[in-house]
Amino acid sequence: EQLDEWADAGVIAIGMAWWRGSRYAGGNGLGGPLTDAGRDLATRMDELGVVHDLSHLSQHATDDLLAHTDRVVIASHSNCRALLDGEANPDWQRHLSDETIAEIGARGGIVGLNLVRNFIRTGLKRNDPNDRPTIDEAIAHVERICEIMGHRRGVGLGTDMDGGITADELPRGIDTPSDLPKLCDALAGRGWSDDDVRGFAWGNWARFWGLE
Repeated sequence: EQLDEWADAGVIAIGMAWWRGSRYAGGNGLGGPLTDAGRDLATRMDELGVVHDLSHLSQHATDDLLAHTDRVVIASHSNCRALLDGEANPDWQRHLSDETIAEIGARGGIVGLNLVRNFIRTGLKRNDPNDRPTIDEAIAHVERICEIMGHRRGVGLGTDMDGGITADELPRGIDTPSDLPKLCDALAGRGWSDDDVRGFAWGNWARFWGLE
């Protein structure tokens, strides 16, 4: 009942759950489906043009939502499950399956790269602040997303740097937002064009939200 008010106030995207889930959907930690209330919310979101964010949904809820709506979806800050030990990873539902990435791309959505270190590489020493993934390991997620989608328009910067983490939880060499251009340098070093690099940095999101 409040969604119209939220949309009028400027809400443009909603993720229905976090780790524990909600009355609307199962979260990536405990699992669970899209609920009847979640289906009602999804339907009204579609009517108002509010975008669905998959980043913290359980796999069950993700599948349910994608079956319920044919609208565009995003994953604002998620990486590739296949590069993180697949379902052998205890946190596997936090990361995107190849099938989900493909569906996001097919609908014209975007996946935002997450820079939290254990979302980039597994096997890190939890209490060792020097054991951080490399920028190249972060870029591997970007390139896999592009490979699955078949283009470079469906990936952008997501970071998760607003999540209460320190530099120790980021890739080596990225300690503050001023270091983020190093990701672009890495893409350029892999042969990405200036337009493609600009798309990753901000252009793909700007186009998605109709800002350019």
